[in-house]
Amino acid sequence: MPEHASRRWRAAVAAVRSRLRASHGGEPVELGRQELSTYNYQWQIVAGWRIEVSFGEAAPRRMDILIPRMFPLARPRFALVDRPPFLDWPHVERDGVLCLLPNMTDVDPSDPAGVVVNLLSRAVRLVSELIDGNIVERDFRDEFLTYWRYDVNASDARLTSIIRVERPSREIRVWQAPDIKLLGEDEEQVSGWLRNRFGDAALRRNRAERAMLIWLDQPLLPSEYPKTARDLLLVAERAGPDVAGRLAQIAMARQDNIVVVIAADGRVGPGLVVVTVAAPGLARAMPQGAAKLDRGFRPSKLPAAVLVDRYFGSERVRRDEPARADAPWVHGRGRDPRMGKLAGSVVTVLGCGSVGAPVAVGLAQAGVGRINLVDHDALAWANVGRHPLGASSVGKSKAEALAAKLRMDYPHSTFDAYATSAAGMILVSRGVLLESDLIVSAMGSWLAESQLNDWHCREYRPMPIVYGWTEAHASAGHAVVIDRTGGCLRCGVDRTGMPTFQVTVWPEGGSGALEEPACGAHYQAYGPIELGFVTGLVSQAGLDCLLRKAGHSRHRLYAARRGLLDDAGGSWSSDFVTSYPGREEGGFIVERDWPHAGCAHCAQAVAA
Repeated sequence: MPEHASRRWRAAVAAVRSRLRASHGGEPVELGRQELSTYNYQWQIVAGWRIEVSFGEAAPRRMDILIPRMFPLARPRFALVDRPPFLDWPHVERDGVLCLLPNMTDVDPSDPAGVVVNLLSRAVRLVSELIDGNIVERDFRDEFLTYWRYDVNASDARLTSIIRVERPSREIRVWQAPDIKLLGEDEEQVSGWLRNRFGDAALRRNRAERAMLIWLDQPLLPSEYPKTARDLLLVAERAGPDVAGRLAQIAMARQDNIVVVIAADGRVGPGLVVVTVAAPGLARAMPQGAAKLDRGFRPSKLPAAVLVDRYFGSERVRRDEPARADAPWVHGRGRDPRMGKLAGSVVTVLGCGSVGAPVAVGLAQAGVGRINLVDHDALAWANVGRHPLGASSVGKSKAEALAAKLRMDYPHSTFDAYATSAAGMILVSRGVLLESDLIVSAMGSWLAESQLNDWHCREYRPMPIVYGWTEAHASAGHAVVIDRTGGCLRCGVDRTGMPTFQVTVWPEGGSGALEEPACGAHYQAYGPIELGFVTGLVSQAGLDCLLRKAGHSRHRLYAARRGLLDDAGGSWSSDFVTSYPGREEGGFIVERDWPHAGCAHCAQAVAA
């Protein structure tokens, strides 16, 4: 420990010792090395005192005040020495340390003695409530997952759940393989997830087996955690006779093991735990498990009641917890109210370049359930610097490579690739466009986007389209939403597709584009950091459309920092300065109306 930190620690400890001396009428008892060593190493406890606390009519109890190495920057801990067996009381760790504050809570390092006194008061109040017994059952049930984790006897990192975390109790499926043990609703869901995550080869090695989800009206107490297979059957019976009956039916399949998920609602949401029952004999790695199951009967003559009784006997069970990988958990830890809408949405992204691809990734991360990716081009080395795909995808179709990446990253969603143009989609895959809830166009081609706009109008604009593009050097970005009412894309651009409102201008009327050594190849010299503001703008506009915060055509624009524009050699346009006076420093987003010129194409969009 550095000298300055050591001085601070000694001063803080002296302040606490002085306060304890004054409040307890004598020198507090220092903890020795042996007492300190009994506490969990993660707290890094290096000093402390033991005091005796009176609890009214109950017998006094000893309590330890524990000082960590980084005190007063790290908060002190408090432990109950005289305590009942572990898991008889909530909020008491295995080593007696009391859970008084959330793990990420900070304390005031400038008043170490005040912090200790405050937390000591909390500790005494907690123990008083535990002695009274009023909070014991309630808090065990409220924090079901927390206390289950303390009592697990297995830790299988493969255990993963994609089941719907909702009632009722039901039969589910489990896929048990060397690299994953996946819990899903049915074989179709399980195989689809595995195919996305690991490829078709994963499906050739194993098969899905029967499993069970038991949903309880209230969480189990630690004393109710199943320790044997018979205990688990009692839990099933508590959930209802039909639940126990279904579990018995699974036993009739004579699987090597039966995986049971137990679910219940806690204080802040549902929790999932797993209990695994091995076939009799297999739990002790005995090679003749089947023989023990059929003992005294021919296999075909074993009565069902006897089989169930033997399967759910005194064999010890494995208690574990699955890692949740279902869509609501991945996108919001089960608490994002938008997930139901987004998971059922279909988005088509036209153009999977440096704008469209990050937008597609953002929408996938937000939880959109199905994304169609359309691009006729292949990824080049020059694209890699500002594209989600890297060197491994060079030479491959942007759409197909991006779809493959997203399937692996978000296997619960659907990603389809179309290595074609917008015109090809309109001619050949019109149905894909029409079933979309949103289309995002990031093609950067007026020819392609004018065709898309005309098609959109002819179809009476059945879904919103977000057109996204950047100005030179990502000094500005645009997200134009063309919805059922208001102007179409043509209303705000000239005949060559140039927007009538631009944020920046460049010397001699140029665009700031640079030229590659090869003739006709032009590009913009900016990176993914600058571009991130623009792709975020387009992604947010798309998200708002899906969540129905839209309805009328509108225009969002982003103006970069003035410094970026100056460094690139550009300046603000006169339209921009007139529209947003006093904001020449840039670095902001605004929303404005999109022009509605009442053009001939808009007239086609009037609903029949």
